[in-house]
Amino acid sequence: MVTAVVALAFGTQAGALPAIPNCAAERSNPRCIANNDASAAGTIGSGPSFYQGGTRDELRGGFVTADGQKLIVAINTLSDVNDRYGAVMEVDLNTGNRRIISGYLNSTESRGKGVTTQGDRGQTELYDLGRVSDVNPLPGGDLVAYSGGQAIRINAGTGDRTLLWTSATSGDTRVRDGVERKFTAGGTAGAAAGRVAVPDVSVNTPLGNISLGGLLGGNRGNAQPAATAAPQPGNGYFCPQSTPAPRPAIPRSSIATDAQGNIYLLHDNNPLGSGLALFKLDASKDYRCTAVSQFSANGENVVGGGIPWVANTTSSGPLFGDLILAGDTVYAAGGPNPNYIVVGVNTRSGERTLVSGQRTGNGVQVFKKGNGEALIGESLAFSNNFLYTTEEQVNAVGFSPVRIDPRTGDRTALPVAKDSPLSVGWASDTQLYAIPNSNKLLVWYRRALHLYDPATGQNMILSR
Repeated sequence: MVTAVVALAFGTQAGALPAIPNCAAERSNPRCIANNDASAAGTIGSGPSFYQGGTRDELRGGFVTADGQKLIVAINTLSDVNDRYGAVMEVDLNTGNRRIISGYLNSTESRGKGVTTQGDRGQTELYDLGRVSDVNPLPGGDLVAYSGGQAIRINAGTGDRTLLWTSATSGDTRVRDGVERKFTAGGTAGAAAGRVAVPDVSVNTPLGNISLGGLLGGNRGNAQPAATAAPQPGNGYFCPQSTPAPRPAIPRSSIATDAQGNIYLLHDNNPLGSGLALFKLDASKDYRCTAVSQFSANGENVVGGGIPWVANTTSSGPLFGDLILAGDTVYAAGGPNPNYIVVGVNTRSGERTLVSGQRTGNGVQVFKKGNGEALIGESLAFSNNFLYTTEEQVNAVGFSPVRIDPRTGDRTALPVAKDSPLSVGWASDTQLYAIPNSNKLLVWYRRALHLYDPATGQNMILSR
C-alpha cells in the first residue's frame, strides 16, 4: 500500500518551529484534519508511524532536547505488556519526521540490542523496552528509559541497551537475583543471600561484571532458587519502604533526571500501608536508591518535612502520573484519594509542598490550594514558569488544557481553537511535553503529536 506523506513545507526556517495555521480558515490543510483511523498512520512526517496496529499504541513520557528541535519519547506498541514491543523514538519538530533510537517497534523495525546471555535453551536478550513508560537524558548524551521496574541505559548513537538499576520486583528474577548478589552486604551469594548455589553466568553492565547465576534457575535450567527466602535490600541498592515490608518499594512508572545523572522516582502507598516517598538513584554511588523525602502511611515524617498527602492509614493516597523536574523541585500530579493535587518536593531538603489542590464531585476537601474550577489530571508539563495539565483524565471530555500557577495554585482553563484537530473527539491517554525556549507545547492526542499554543488555542498536527 502506498501512503501519501505530508511534509512540512510552510512557515518554517532552519531551527524554528513551524507556524500554526488557522485551521478554521484552512480546513482542507492535512495538518488541520483530525483523523485517528489506522489509514491516517504515517501520513504526516516520514519514518515509522506511531500506530502499529495495537489497541493502545501510544506515546508515553519523554522530553524535548535543549535546542527545542527534537522530541525524545517512549512509545508502547502492539498492546501486550509482556512482549518486547516498545521503543524510544525521536521526532524532528521542524519536519515531523520520526526515527527509532532504540527498541522493537514491531517484528521488522528495531534498533540497538540488549545484553545477550546464553542459557540451556539458547540465547536470551535482556533489557528490551516492551514495558517502556518514560525516557530522560543522561550526561554525555546517553538516555535512560524506565521499563517494567528497570532503569535501562541507552547508547543514543547505537541504540544498545544495558542495565543501570532494577527494582527487586521488576519481574525479571534472573537479573534481579544476580543484582542481589552484588549488592547484598559483603557481596556474598548462596546462603548469605538466602539462595541455593547455582552455576555462575556473568555479563558486563554499567554496574560492573554482574553474576546472573539465577539465569540457570527458574524456568531456564535445572537448579532452582530457594523458595522460602525473600530478597533482602542489602547495601542500599533497592528502595526502602517506610515501614518493614517483605519487599522493597516498587516505584511508579515515571522518572526525572538532573544534570548530574541522578534518577528520581516516586513511590505511592502500594501495597497499602507501605508509605510514600520520592527516591533518588544516586549516579555518584552506582545508582544506589535513597529516599529524598518519605513519610509513613499514617503521615509521620521519615525523611524531609512538609505535608503528607495521605488522609489516614486506610487511604491509598493519590496515584501520581508524570514527574517533572524544574530547578530543585520535582512536581507530580494525580488523584483522587482523597483529592486531585499537584505536589512539589525539594530534591535537596526533602521538603514537601502542596502546589495546587481541588475537590471533585461530592468528595471531602482535604487538600485545597488555589482558585479556579479547572481540574487536575495526571499529565504534567512545566513551561515558562507555569505548570500545565489536562482535565480529560478526570472527566470523559475532549482536550481540556489547564494552566497552574505554582506560586498560588490557581488553575485556569485554556482555550482550544474551534475547528482545530485538538477540538475533536476525546482521549484519556493525553501527554504534554514542554519545549525549551518556546511558549508552545507538544500534545499527544488521538494517535497524533500536535503543536499547541496555550495563548491562542491554535494547534495543528505535527507528526502522525
